[in-house]
Amino acid sequence: MPGTSHQIELQFLNNLSFAASDAAQDLLTHETLKVLLKFLVDGPNEFYKKNHPKLTDLEWNKTFRAVILAKLSYFEINRYFTDQEIDKWFEIAQTAFEMPWESPVQMYKRVEHQYPYFAKVAKTALLIKQQRQKKAQAAT
Repeated sequence: MPGTSHQIELQFLNNLSFAASDAAQDLLTHETLKVLLKFLVDGPNEFYKKNHPKLTDLEWNKTFRAVILAKLSYFEINRYFTDQEIDKWFEIAQTAFEMPWESPVQMYKRVEHQYPYFAKVAKTALLIKQQRQKKAQAAT
């Protein structure tokens, strides 16, 4: 669960219905990103179906995507992240946004005003990768 010292992008959750918002809060609090990605593919487990019976498959899908994006906004990407880890962060974000065809830069530009905390993480990741590319080019 995100700590109180970090900002997360709550706007993703604010876009959900009341019933889905309740489920999203449970998921955000109790589930890992890995589990959420599994739920996105397989649907909710019996525990969540029982505790949130009003949600349709479409609402569950939207809820999983919103919670995944909120969790991604919690990351503090820094220079210790590998390029592969940063690429995976973007891949997960693009999947959750349902825009896998866009580049990370395009995704950032599309979300920077609507989702500022999420965009801040994305921008940091982009800058780190850009700095590494410049450093690699300078070394050759």
